Amino acid sequence: MLNVVGLLLACLVSVFAQNGIAQDYPVKPVKIVVPFAPGNSSDLVARVIATHLTTALGQQVIVDNRPGAGATIGTEYGARQPPDGYTLILGSPGGLVINPIMQKLKYNPLTDFAAVSALVWVPMVIVVRTDSPIKDIKTLVALAKEKPRSLMFGSSGSGGSQHLIMESFAAAAQILLTHVPYKGGSAALTDVVGGQVALAADAVSVVLPFIQSGKVRAIGVTLNSRLPQLPDVPTIDEQGIPFNVTSWMVMVAPAATPSAILEKIDLEIRKILTRPDVKKTLFDQGFTDVNISRERLRDFLRSEMSDWRKVITTSGATLE
Repeated sequence: MLNVVGLLLACLVSVFAQNGIAQDYPVKPVKIVVPFAPGNSSDLVARVIATHLTTALGQQVIVDNRPGAGATIGTEYGARQPPDGYTLILGSPGGLVINPIMQKLKYNPLTDFAAVSALVWVPMVIVVRTDSPIKDIKTLVALAKEKPRSLMFGSSGSGGSQHLIMESFAAAAQILLTHVPYKGGSAALTDVVGGQVALAADAVSVVLPFIQSGKVRAIGVTLNSRLPQLPDVPTIDEQGIPFNVTSWMVMVAPAATPSAILEKIDLEIRKILTRPDVKKTLFDQGFTDVNISRERLRDFLRSEMSDWRKVITTSGATLE
């Protein structure tokens, strides 16, 4: 009986301590680690959240860009920070799912991170230079089959979602392309414009300015439905190749971060994501809502690891 009472008292003390931590938090600036270069779609979302989270928390929320190695450099850095709520990590398939499958890393995405919030889906678009002879998916496939591996595509880095989505597309189309990794999606798109690579796939938020300025032409959407932002661009599925693969963004924190703090951050982020002005900003950038609770987020990541493992196996993709 005494043991039971002692256990209950210990639980109550823990709850009160957690609540006290959450009430006092934060007392100093908070940083969001983005494992990509500025201008990437992850960076854009992080900055929207950071701006409003600064007001909500009453402390400056800073975006800390740490690009490289397919998002693993920044993700590993975030995993090694103190679990005190002052470091958040913007997670995406590259850093949390794909690279951990493709290579041995110094972090485990399922044990070294605590789930905070699901953020957005990230529809992807394949683009080519405006004067490219590639007019649509049909001509892309024809050229690739005529000269296997002659067409080069750029991505934000080896093992990232842009890389794997293109490899998965190539496998579905039964063609061979050559991958050229960059340190960011904007750099890859710049080389599409310059003609150094033939094509690239990136988030709507990143490619839209290039499309609107006439520097690139969109030839296919990776979802199975057209995008409101690009209603005239057909899906890959519409063009004869069954294909429906997309990316996503989530917020995580170092493992062992107090749950009360995680709940507080999650609550504020969910409030931010439901603001009409934020919803419009994200919609205009091509992002769509993710209806996944913090409690379900870890299961979602496990499921994504299984799905992306199939993509990697089917495509035969490797790290350069």
